[in-house]
Amino acid sequence: MIRDRLISLFNKERTTVWFEDQTGIGRYRWQNIKSGKARLTEAEIEAVMELFPGYRWWLMTGEVMPEAGQTSPEYDEANKNLKEQGQG
Repeated sequence: MIRDRLISLFNKERTTVWFEDQTGIGRYRWQNIKSGKARLTEAEIEAVMELFPGYRWWLMTGEVMPEAGQTSPEYDEANKNLKEQGQG
C-alpha cells in the first residue's frame, strides 16, 4: 500500500535518478522497490516524506487532509484542473 503510493510519485513526479540525487539512496534500489524486487524500508519511507512533506499523511494512510496541508498528487492535480477551469 505505501509502496503503491510511493510508486505513484515515481510515475507522476520524478524519476528514480531524481530520487537518488535527492535522497542519496541508489537509483537501482529505487528501481528494485518500484519493480517489487525489494521491500520498502523505513529509510526509504522517511526519505520520501522529507522530500514531500505535504504528502506524508497520504503516503502513510492513503487519505488526504487538505485543511492540514496534507494532500496527494491526485488531489493536487484535480485542484489544479478545477482552478484552470475557473471553478476553484
